[in-house]
Amino acid sequence: MWVIFSALWVAICATIVIIDGRLLEANKTYEIEGRFKERYEVVAPARATESEVVAFVEQNKRSDCTENKTGPWCSYPMKLQMPRNSFDWFFVYLGTGVPAASLLLGAGLYWAFSGFRRAA
Repeated sequence: MWVIFSALWVAICATIVIIDGRLLEANKTYEIEGRFKERYEVVAPARATESEVVAFVEQNKRSDCTENKTGPWCSYPMKLQMPRNSFDWFFVYLGTGVPAASLLLGAGLYWAFSGFRRAA
């Protein structure tokens, strides 16, 4: 009974983690052109807004394409990978903690109801 309950519980919590974290969504690719005609190709999570992508590009500017320094290399896009949002570990802990706690509680109750006898 405990094995069936635990397998069902872990499956439900794993489904919640995958759906809530949107781990199966495909990434989007954005092509951004900067102030000095430098180009960026940003691979971002599907739920990232364009303003977040532009802010990410602003933080990761090219140092070889500025107002004083430019060249044909600026027309080739610099590839950037935008990180996903932080992972919420709550359902992972909940998914493993509840079956482990129920196993320990059940073992303790079994031991108490059997008169605290040692198993041979």
